Amino acid sequence: MNWLNKLPIAHRGLHSNANNIYENTKESFLAAVNENYAIECDVVLSKDHEVVVFHDENLKRLCNLDKSISSLTMNELRSLKIYESNSNIISLDEMLHVVSAHVPIIIEIKGKFTPFIEERIQEIIRSYRGPIALKTFNLKSVEWLIKFLPYVYKGLVIDSNTNNFEAILDLNIDFVSCDIEFIESNLVDRLKKKGLPIITWTVDNEDKKKKANLIADNIIFENIRP
Repeated sequence: MNWLNKLPIAHRGLHSNANNIYENTKESFLAAVNENYAIECDVVLSKDHEVVVFHDENLKRLCNLDKSISSLTMNELRSLKIYESNSNIISLDEMLHVVSAHVPIIIEIKGKFTPFIEERIQEIIRSYRGPIALKTFNLKSVEWLIKFLPYVYKGLVIDSNTNNFEAILDLNIDFVSCDIEFIESNLVDRLKKKGLPIITWTVDNEDKKKKANLIADNIIFENIRP
């Protein structure tokens, strides 16, 4: 598990709107690789069941198109631009090709449990040689990962809305990804006592970084340098 805690983790890649490098794009991942940061990214499922590297389930915020990711095919999504830039939406296959095992990757699975996206991820990462971890808010998704992907590091994402505290304590997971605003909770204290690594998000200012350094084993950061 040392690789997951060794390098600070760039939130959705190393992006900066001021420099026209946008989240979850090829350019943000290349920037993280060039700076030797680990990468956190998000994935959702397209209409044709391809794994799309994108945070939202709707395209409105980043592409000014009020359509869901699940209503378009990967080829249709690939033709769209982020904020009218030259950056386009990419698939998980493309992202792995860009990173090429240079730095670790943490993939957050978004959306409801199906488990179509988990099965497709299983197919995609089978031949990838670099370090990968998977995480999700969804307990059912984590349980599926535990059962069917025992060879991959897997974690649960938690925040102040987290339920089923006792169930979480008994899960056979490898790490916890915790909201920085929830990191001082009793649950996190109990998880730390169990020996679970705590990775906190999103560290985007110096005060949060100080708090994270006192409790967390690693940070997911943006807008600052760790």
